[in-house]
Amino acid sequence: MSTTFEPGAQLAVLSQSGCTLNFFDLTTQTRTAQLDVLPEGHELCFDPRTRLLYASHTYRSGVWLAHAAESHEITVVDVDSHEIVDVLDISPEHAPHGMHIDGDVLYASVEEGPSGPGGLLAIDLRTRRPLHRVSADAAVPHWAVLTPDGKKAYTTNKTAPFVSVLDPTGERETRRIAVSGSEGLALSPDGARLFVATPALSLTPDPAAEYAMLVIDVGTDTVVHSFPTANAPSAVHVTSTGKLLVGQWRGDDGLLSIYDATTYEPLGHTEVGKAPLNICATPDGATGFVSNLMSGTVSVVDLDRCAVRATLAIDTSGDQGAHGIAYIPAG
Repeated sequence: MSTTFEPGAQLAVLSQSGCTLNFFDLTTQTRTAQLDVLPEGHELCFDPRTRLLYASHTYRSGVWLAHAAESHEITVVDVDSHEIVDVLDISPEHAPHGMHIDGDVLYASVEEGPSGPGGLLAIDLRTRRPLHRVSADAAVPHWAVLTPDGKKAYTTNKTAPFVSVLDPTGERETRRIAVSGSEGLALSPDGARLFVATPALSLTPDPAAEYAMLVIDVGTDTVVHSFPTANAPSAVHVTSTGKLLVGQWRGDDGLLSIYDATTYEPLGHTEVGKAPLNICATPDGATGFVSNLMSGTVSVVDLDRCAVRATLAIDTSGDQGAHGIAYIPAG
């Protein structure tokens, strides 16, 4: 393919049903390591300062609407040696999912449990111990993001008709932005706008559902714009160059749509694998990566041409084969 990468750049991919963490050399597009990890790996979060990768494990088996016991671990991996260096046990908190790092603190969304409704758990990365918990006032906060200044956090909530606005310190009350269910979310590079996919996905989709992307002003926490999508949106990412990437679920395949993140005009669409669930991009915004849950693959996309340049096979033996992804720059 014509897309080029810096020597040593890697892509890390979790296989949810395969219980593996996979590393690919992007220059050669070959798998360089595969680690056995705990079941139901969901999300990845990379800390470039320490070159450690954090993997959340949400359930013991199944999906969020039909799962066995909740997990309570986050695996810590050295991305250069490809070795597991620790497994953080966050019990009695459980079902960690979305993660974000701010300084020496890892924030992980956790589901409802002994401490009350779901929320954000703050973990000290130096001691690897929980610091405090902030309620999202929702049972199942799934995706989470922090503003660049670290003063606000947002969660989209699987079973609640609102996006939660949290103070990461817990000093201010959690507030709500009314939406008709929600999935993925992402901030603009300057942190001024939040993009939210609506409504929440369902095992039995409503044919009358109105699929849309919402634009929220971070200063006022109000919805200032929305635009429709043809299919159910899930994964959301904004590149450093101001492109809004939206993964849409549809039948036996998926669709990656690219929009201008300022004007919201569509820039192109390309078919990807079934059930696009996560998206990340290279720092220069030239290449996107889409994990396709039901296909067990990752689509490597040239974002300027809006074309798939390669497909990486992760785990096609199950029906939950590619979940969390992270771009790892050369060390």
